[in-house]
Amino acid sequence: MRYRHDAALALMAVVVVACGRGGPKIVLRFRPPTGAVYHYAIEQRAQVAIDSGPALLVAMGRRGMMSRMHFTQTVKGGASGGGTEMEIVFESMTLEIPGISTDAIAGELAKLNGMRTTVVLDERGRITRSGLSQSNVPSDLAKQMEAGVHAMSLNFPEYPVGAGDSWTDSTELPLGQVPGADASAAGPAKATTTIREIRIAGADTSAVMDIKLEFPPGPITVRFGKEWGTIRLGGDITGHQQFSISRGAMLDGTVKGTTRMRVSSPSLGEHPITMSSETESSIFLLP
Repeated sequence: MRYRHDAALALMAVVVVACGRGGPKIVLRFRPPTGAVYHYAIEQRAQVAIDSGPALLVAMGRRGMMSRMHFTQTVKGGASGGGTEMEIVFESMTLEIPGISTDAIAGELAKLNGMRTTVVLDERGRITRSGLSQSNVPSDLAKQMEAGVHAMSLNFPEYPVGAGDSWTDSTELPLGQVPGADASAAGPAKATTTIREIRIAGADTSAVMDIKLEFPPGPITVRFGKEWGTIRLGGDITGHQQFSISRGAMLDGTVKGTTRMRVSSPSLGEHPITMSSETESSIFLLP
C-alpha cells in the first residue's frame, strides 16, 4: 500500500515462472478473473501536531483523527483500449475528528454510501483511467478519492522477482487535496518494493512484499492567498502487503510512519511552521 490504502491494489494475479537457488521467481501481473467480487475494510489513524510556529497552533498539542471505510470491488473485465476495468462501491464510512460531533459527521457521510468509482489498470497494475460515476459528489471529496486511488497504483516490474529482489518506481503524493500545491519541480516521490517471502502451501501461494517511501528531495510550492510559499517533506514511511497469488487478491496490508513538514513563506520570515504526523493505514480482505 505504499502511501496508500485503497482497493485498486487489491486484485493481483501472478504466475510462478522459475525456481533457482534463491527460491521461486514470480512475474507479477494484474489479471484478475472477470466477475470476481472482493469485500474490503480500510482503517486510518493519524496524530498531527504543530511543533513550531504560531503559539496558538503549537498550544493545541497533538490531535488525533480516525476513519474507517468498507467497500466492494468487482472485476468488470476487459476495458476498451486495453486493461482491466474495476468498479468500486463505497458502502459505509465513519470519521472521528476532535471537536466535531460524530452525529453530524455521520449524517454527512451517510449521503456518500453507494458512491461508485471506475478504475482501469494495465497488466503491470498501473492505473490508466479512473473517475467517479456520480456528479453530485462534493469536488473536494472527489479530489481526495481520486488522489487516493492513483496513489495506490503499483508498477510491477517486467522481469521475474524472488525473495530479496527489489524495484523502485515513482509514486504520486496526495496533493490534489492541497489547494495551490505544485510539486512539478520537487522531484519524484519514490516507492521501493522488496519481496520478503514467497509462501507455497499446497495449492495456495502468496507473496509478502515490504514497501518503503522516499519523499521528493526538493520543495513543493504552494499558494497562500496572494503569497507563494514552499513545503518540504521528510520522514520514514514503511509497510507491507500480502497477496494470495492463487486467489488473485490482497489479504492484508499496513503502511505506517512519521511525516515531517516544513512550511516557509515570506510572511513567516525566519520562523517557518514545522509539523509532524504519525499515521497508520491498514486494509483487510473480509470473509
